[in-house]
Amino acid sequence: MHGKQMQPERGPVLRHRRGLRRRLPPTRLDRGVHLPLLILIGLGVVLAGVPARAADGPQLVIEEPVFDFGTVEQGASVEHTFRVRNAGHAELRLDHVKTSCGCLAGLASAPDIPPGAEGRVNVVLDTARIAGHTTKVVTVYTNDPAAPSAGLALTGTVATDIVASPSPLYLGKLRRGETVEREIRVSPGRVDATYEVTTVEHTNPAVRTSLERLPDGSGQRIVVTLAPHMPLGRFNDQLVLRTTSPRQSSLAVSVFGSVEGDVVVLPPQITFGLARAGVTAERDLYIRNRGARPVVVTRVLAPDRIVSYQLDTLQEGQEYRLTLRLRAGLPLGKVESAVEIFTDHPDEGRLVVPLYAIVRDGGRRG
Repeated sequence: MHGKQMQPERGPVLRHRRGLRRRLPPTRLDRGVHLPLLILIGLGVVLAGVPARAADGPQLVIEEPVFDFGTVEQGASVEHTFRVRNAGHAELRLDHVKTSCGCLAGLASAPDIPPGAEGRVNVVLDTARIAGHTTKVVTVYTNDPAAPSAGLALTGTVATDIVASPSPLYLGKLRRGETVEREIRVSPGRVDATYEVTTVEHTNPAVRTSLERLPDGSGQRIVVTLAPHMPLGRFNDQLVLRTTSPRQSSLAVSVFGSVEGDVVVLPPQITFGLARAGVTAERDLYIRNRGARPVVVTRVLAPDRIVSYQLDTLQEGQEYRLTLRLRAGLPLGKVESAVEIFTDHPDEGRLVVPLYAIVRDGGRRG
């Protein structure tokens, strides 16, 4: 992403204009400075536990860390370029940018910013799946020792005829055979709106829905239930809500969760995060038996070129610890693989755990 200027998709674009931007005071990311606005909206700079900035080092300054785009219609694309300045005495590096859901972000300038110069981060927000007030955060990682990461935010209101909440709908981690019932509330998105949902469509036969009017006349609710014998593992479905609105003829609401059996692996995936080339990293997995009969881990199949492993018995038949060590000689870039765990359980003999890592140059901060 370094040095590449992102080209957003064509479509309606709201660029910052006079009257929409609420100018905020410059943010000097000095050690010990409080940023109440950033804290209020869940941004902030990771300052705790980092070394003090050297007098001759880089210094990140963000003139306007929050951009208020006002009110837009759902489906509009909001675009804004944040400016960051190096007020220090050494080169500032914008190492990489991490986005939240619905945002695309990229450097609109070179990643290395000389003292006194300015860099730019371009952010595009797709509002097609957003309704109501929203705040989306982009995190920039730098080589400033006192501000290794900084938050940039787009905030505003997305207007729509009908609002479905929550969206997406997370049903949680369920035991096999457990009954579950959740609901989605459907309400007008505008004061004068009278539109409603007429039907609910979906494809997963294990997901069941019913549409009801609320007794107080404030809207509708969609009751979502699951079949009692869902297969083990993660599941997802997409509900398509057909409406009477000419501008918003349908809404899509994702439904997802996971069904667990007697044998549980925690955490459900292995994430090494940012790992430096030439340096090993270690993670632990715990295999736990919640059933009545003892379970033995019979074999582990791990990608040998990526990790080494060690399996320890913590409680015979009940709990095991699998320690995975990332190998030091991996090439730079993304790592995506999986670890397979085999047991003697009659129904849960093979468990697959995804594995992720990003290997960076050992000389760069991440």
